[in-house]
Amino acid sequence: MMKKLHIDSHLLLGQLLHAVPFGVREKRNIKLVAILFIILNVYPGQNLFAFQESTISISGTITDSQGVPLPGVNIKELNTTNGTLSDFDGNYTITVKSGNAVLVFSYVGMKTAQIPVKGESEINIQMADDAQSLDEVVLVGYGKQKKISVVGAQSTIKAEELELPVANLGTMLAGRISGITGVQRDGLPGFDGADLWIRGISTFGNASPLVLVDGVERSLDNINPRDIASFSILKDASATAVYGIRGANGVILIETKRGKLGKPQVTLDYYEGVSYFTQVPEIVDGIQYMNLANEALTTRGLVPRFSQEYIDNTAAGDQPLLYPNVNWLDEVFNDYGRNRQALVNVSGGVQDAQYYVSLGYYDETGLFVTDGLESYDSGTRFKRYNFTSNLTIDITKTTNINVGIQGYLSEGNYPGVDVGSIFGAALEVSPVEYPVLYPGGFVPGKSANGGLRNPYADVALRGYRTFNRNKLNTNLNIGQELTFVTEGLSVNGLFAFDTYNEQNLNREKRESTYFVDQNFPYTENGELVLNETFTSNSQFLGYDNNNGGNRRFYSQVSLNYDRTFSKHSVSALLLVNRQDYVDAFAGDLVSGIPFRSEGLAGRATYSYDERYFFEVNAGYNGSENFAPDNRYGFFPSVAGGWVISNEKFFKAFEETINYLKIRYSDGLVGSDSGAPRFAYLSTLNEYSGGAADNGGYTYGSNGGNPIRGISEARTGVNVRWAEARKQDLGIEVNLFDNDLSIIFDLFKERTEGAFLNRSDIPNYIGLSSDPSGNLGIVENKGFDGTINYNTTIAQELKLGFRGTFTYNKNKIISNGVPEQPFPWLDRRGSNLIASVGYVAERLFTLEDDIDGDGFITPEDGFPTQFGRIQPGDIKYTDLNNDGQIDAFDRKVLGEGDVPALTYGFGLTAQYKGFDLSLFFQGQKYSSRFISGAGIQPFGGDGGEGTVFTATLDRWTPENNDPYAFSPRLSYGSSTNGNSNNRQDSSWWLKDIDFLRLKTAEIGYTFSSNITDKVGIDTFRIYLRGTNLLTFSNFDLWDPELNTRNGSVYPNISVFALGGTFNF
Repeated sequence: MMKKLHIDSHLLLGQLLHAVPFGVREKRNIKLVAILFIILNVYPGQNLFAFQESTISISGTITDSQGVPLPGVNIKELNTTNGTLSDFDGNYTITVKSGNAVLVFSYVGMKTAQIPVKGESEINIQMADDAQSLDEVVLVGYGKQKKISVVGAQSTIKAEELELPVANLGTMLAGRISGITGVQRDGLPGFDGADLWIRGISTFGNASPLVLVDGVERSLDNINPRDIASFSILKDASATAVYGIRGANGVILIETKRGKLGKPQVTLDYYEGVSYFTQVPEIVDGIQYMNLANEALTTRGLVPRFSQEYIDNTAAGDQPLLYPNVNWLDEVFNDYGRNRQALVNVSGGVQDAQYYVSLGYYDETGLFVTDGLESYDSGTRFKRYNFTSNLTIDITKTTNINVGIQGYLSEGNYPGVDVGSIFGAALEVSPVEYPVLYPGGFVPGKSANGGLRNPYADVALRGYRTFNRNKLNTNLNIGQELTFVTEGLSVNGLFAFDTYNEQNLNREKRESTYFVDQNFPYTENGELVLNETFTSNSQFLGYDNNNGGNRRFYSQVSLNYDRTFSKHSVSALLLVNRQDYVDAFAGDLVSGIPFRSEGLAGRATYSYDERYFFEVNAGYNGSENFAPDNRYGFFPSVAGGWVISNEKFFKAFEETINYLKIRYSDGLVGSDSGAPRFAYLSTLNEYSGGAADNGGYTYGSNGGNPIRGISEARTGVNVRWAEARKQDLGIEVNLFDNDLSIIFDLFKERTEGAFLNRSDIPNYIGLSSDPSGNLGIVENKGFDGTINYNTTIAQELKLGFRGTFTYNKNKIISNGVPEQPFPWLDRRGSNLIASVGYVAERLFTLEDDIDGDGFITPEDGFPTQFGRIQPGDIKYTDLNNDGQIDAFDRKVLGEGDVPALTYGFGLTAQYKGFDLSLFFQGQKYSSRFISGAGIQPFGGDGGEGTVFTATLDRWTPENNDPYAFSPRLSYGSSTNGNSNNRQDSSWWLKDIDFLRLKTAEIGYTFSSNITDKVGIDTFRIYLRGTNLLTFSNFDLWDPELNTRNGSVYPNISVFALGGTFNF
């Protein structure tokens, strides 16, 4: 029986005022009295002084399975909002209504426990590990759910697995998490992010996923991995439909760490690493080069370029200024670079306020050489400073607020010449062209127009480039429980403001070049005679700068409902959001107009007895890109799940199959279709006269001269949303006391309405350019999955295995191209990024020259190809049998350089204080055309270019091998065979599949007997490596690089030694 004492608020206020001395009332305590007056009048109907005779205070200690106190455990009185958290030592105190109450103890990774009070005043509990972690809360679209209730397709990874010695997190994701396809295209410090896709490429145009950090669209590349609390990807319509246009290609959800209840915890981590290239092209030396160049000339009936005397003098090596022999890749690169990182974070808090603050420093030195004599720094170096803070405050028991501030400041320093140009020069200049430098610092060079640039001078002597970037992200989250309306109802608000700025400075110069006089190389006193070959007018550092920046505003408000009625659980979400993006340095009017999107999202879920789950999601989104009548789109999805292992009939199998769940989802997701801004409006060009004017209109079959007037440059069309229907069937199973877990998904997507140019409209109807429309249709299907196995042997040895795989295959259904004369020319049914070229059967052999004239002609029974053909040149298939090889004989040869299959697997082991981990990542069904300098040597009018050692395996009359790596050599662009052997064909299409030891780590954690003596909670040292070994049939350069001839800054391997302190 509850007895309540009612007190009149105005009477109480009068008594308080009477009790306070008049002078004090006039001064400092008048504020306190005023506050009491407000409280008593705002809540006039509340029984502020109500006492319950039957309440019981309960206290106790909570520990984990090892007996270690657990801070932050949630203790709640069942079917009420009454709750508390355990402190740093695992202690708690809670007051409940009666001795019949039930306490619910929950903690991530532990089994939830329900303990009846039974009149006890002290309840101690040891929580059990939950390998299934089905009560674990995971991120979903605009919210969180219990893991067991999730019916959408998503994958997660432990944040600890991402703590690696790299600048950009995206480079480490492929193979680690199912559903992600990733390729690292470049290794240049500061520019080494990876291309990422979720379940492969499934549409024309942009196929990149949406990345949300703390609920806001942000970049993945500059996040400090140690600041990540959770990392998930959403893959199907059920998971992504609520994001509308932004989530069409899947969503990556990242949540940063927040403070935890307890005393301040400080973590320090530092490592120092050595970096080196994974692989660079191997180049022939000067002697080999000259012999190959002579062969390329003489085998085509021309005179050799190098005399034997010149070759012999070069081989002697005693006159390097006259007879150079330079490996330019060795000259522009150092063998090793430096990689280091320092991190510190502090977290803690009390019952009503928790905090997390971290600082990070990353420093990577590239491998380009520098010249110690220059007064400026042209070295390659990237530095970044990260800052993250999250403050969570419980203003009241039902109101909480989180303020998050993250950001970074990065700076980079690079040679003044673009990196691509440096590599281009290193592959264009032969090893015998000229020496690295002449005495006195004179730069060698031959070309009067400045061509055939000196690679060493490009990297070390021609100035420098710098950039400075800074980004600030801010979040304000407010949550308010509305239990006074109904239990389980809450409202949340999020406002974010992000700003980004960059400053780029280029201070480049160009020296005059010189070349030794070939007739009189030395003066009488032995000095070198140099002739100026190029006169520079920019021998001093110039100045060029440009700035950039943007701002993003994001806001959302959501109404949430989550409640359990006996065996029934229901939840709902209604959310409205809006995003504005401003390009602060836009270069034109259209780009200067703020980008805006807005949407309404909803979700409703129902579950019964944790066996049957049903979910409906919907997004209603608007975008400025579409015609007014098509501006808004509605994208629904449905999903259901069945936990078979919770059925009574399944009890007979539960000792072996601990958990079994199947789920299915089906829905629509909208995307922006790839249309440019305001594509529903036509654009016009006006002709104002002059030869360079592109306006006006042209008449006649030959175009003629433009007539003064106005022409339509782009035809406006009724552009609309692209829609993707996504279906997913998944199964989740845990076996053998939850030691083994398997997740497997089958998926299918059909995207309609991609914005493409029409190719089926004839030019004679009078349009200046082909119109566009929502024409593209693509299908994408495949499967992905995750396998985890963990076991403990003899209580001290813990072993783990994790494997992931992702396979997808897309095909074009419609692309706006008219019917083709031959079926193999039709790209429908092929891959989106398919490689197209000629079918190369083999190399012609001496036996193919039937008439013995030294050439392959129709008289020998072969079709015409490209130019005059000889034995040793590539033989192509005449697909249409018309007697000539031309564009009608091109067909799809490969699926492109984005792998269809991405996989990874890793092993972990822990024994006492030691730990070991290995992770392998691989890709399959990917290919790339190779061509250009080094691969196809002696091209161009002058036959310039270096030669890769792979070319040593070539066709010659003495090596009449129809499958040698390189065809018969040729010298110069007009030489026989040059054009024929440089066509994109299956001859030059190479598999770039690989398996790589992506990371390896060994560590040791010192026992508490040692750390306690120095006042440290834990101390671990480790040796860590990335990109250590690569197994591939492609051995020319790193197979991930986006290049046809290796002329991209290589990816790097790192060995790092470091330590982590906690105190």
